[in-house]
Amino acid sequence: MRIYKFDEIDSTNKFLREKEDVIEGDLAIAKVQTLGRGRRGNKWVSTEGAALFSFVLKHDIEIPEEEYMKLSILIGYSLLYSLKKIENLDYKFKWTNDLYLDEKKISGILVEKIRDNYIIGIGLNINNLNLEEAKSIAISLREKTGKTYDLEKVIATVVEDFYNNFQEFKKGKWKEILEKINKVNYLYGKRINIVTFDKEESGIAGDILEDGMLEVFIGDEIKKYNIGSIHISKK
Repeated sequence: MRIYKFDEIDSTNKFLREKEDVIEGDLAIAKVQTLGRGRRGNKWVSTEGAALFSFVLKHDIEIPEEEYMKLSILIGYSLLYSLKKIENLDYKFKWTNDLYLDEKKISGILVEKIRDNYIIGIGLNINNLNLEEAKSIAISLREKTGKTYDLEKVIATVVEDFYNNFQEFKKGKWKEILEKINKVNYLYGKRINIVTFDKEESGIAGDILEDGMLEVFIGDEIKKYNIGSIHISKK
């Protein structure tokens, strides 16, 4: 494993994405990211004290495009597993790539496929207290517990746990993993609005399915979604 540390960088994902000689386990860590982003280009507010890092996954199995979300869900499961080891709190997984605590976002995940690599980017609110404009929708572990944490130990735990859980995934343990993640499914039972490329629909969220899609009950129909922007209904 090669570790690259930065006081400030535009994006740890971008750094690894543009590096031509990346190898399995390469890890980029930043104190501050100026261009951190999530899925669909959404900005990730990156304040000092957060665990901001990206690492490289090279693997010997190809995840079919239609099941690509499995990897993001697996990362979310593994990250939640790691956080439970650090502080045993009531974390929830929001399909497809966020973790929540006390109805506020504590982590975001971005997965990008570049050539034969997956670049996995994670932003995790740990010691940061100044959450700026995201204060009403975000929370940090320090804000919740009053404790401070060793960020390098947190990152090492998260990365190690992911590689261990990925081995379980490769051994065919996806159903067991999915069963556990559905027990902490943040969206389950909530009325949500689903915004896709050409329309918006509203329904009640159900389980995350075996292929990584989300089932949604819309009237008398059960629909499955694999893409789209999810909003909790305020009605």
